[in-house]
Amino acid sequence: MPIAVPVEPKPKEDVLRLIALNELHTDEALAKELLAAAHSDGFFYLKDHGIPQELIDGAFETSSSYFLGAGQEEKTPGNGDMGYTAPRQEALSWFMPSSGDLKESFFYADNTWMASQGRHQDLPATLEKKREVLDAYTAACKSTAQRILRGLAVALGWDKEALVKYHNGQHNRLRLLHYPPIPKDHQPADPNVTDVRAGAHTDLGSLTLLFQHKVSGLQVKRNGEWLDVPPKDGCLVVNIGDALEFWSGAKLRSTIHRVVMPRTSAEQASRFSIAFFIQPDDETVLEPLGSSPVSAKEFGDIIESKGVPRDTKRVLGGEYKRMRVMRAQKQNAIPA
Repeated sequence: MPIAVPVEPKPKEDVLRLIALNELHTDEALAKELLAAAHSDGFFYLKDHGIPQELIDGAFETSSSYFLGAGQEEKTPGNGDMGYTAPRQEALSWFMPSSGDLKESFFYADNTWMASQGRHQDLPATLEKKREVLDAYTAACKSTAQRILRGLAVALGWDKEALVKYHNGQHNRLRLLHYPPIPKDHQPADPNVTDVRAGAHTDLGSLTLLFQHKVSGLQVKRNGEWLDVPPKDGCLVVNIGDALEFWSGAKLRSTIHRVVMPRTSAEQASRFSIAFFIQPDDETVLEPLGSSPVSAKEFGDIIESKGVPRDTKRVLGGEYKRMRVMRAQKQNAIPA
């Protein structure tokens, strides 16, 4: 099912650094660009990412067919880690009152890792028909994410495989996202709470690779100001997650971001995006692997801001993920 493409106002200027992989011919050149972007904003546009446009288009077509065409019997809410999440099931912002985010989604696990463990994720019929598309898209995203992880490891002065070895696919997730249309006369569920398409949050994993389909709404917070990150032709958006912020001792920044309610008629339409989360394996210890540019107190503040007690000495990848997923669920929380 094709996705309607509204007319979008032209953005005045890019707010994020753009990294073109084809222009960076050495590990050192890539490392320098990645470190600058990851330290200053924690977000950047990535061009020449190696994910074929045909595959991207197929993934968005799959997403549209499911969210706009599948019956309610294919949309049974899951546990917030795999399967379907319904509108208002999730509230990503843990520091703001919320009636639940106005989005629906589907989490697809890394099938290569699942198969290696003798496991299988059941899919609703509409998505089962497109499993090969989802697997190919996941594999392409994973390859791109691994290149970035290697570049960041070099940037931090570590062995090139220092980060990749902790990401074997156990917690990687492809997330199809649909933000339903918002009518002009929309009224919040609670008159005392402002509605939002996705509440302000940081991502829990290592990296997020995000494709946006035409409709704007994503914002990042820089120096206390919210800045728009519109879709950009030929580019995906990459952001640093909490795990890399912990590992790097805050040299790499996990930045707060959100998806706002429509501000224009174009933004009132359905909004689609696809995120790939590359996340550390279950028993991975998330602690600084080297020196930190911030004081122990400042690093404690960062840890505490994520909901982890500031004196915590040992955070595990799987443990942290479960804590964050449970906190985001307004129902059907993932079991420990």
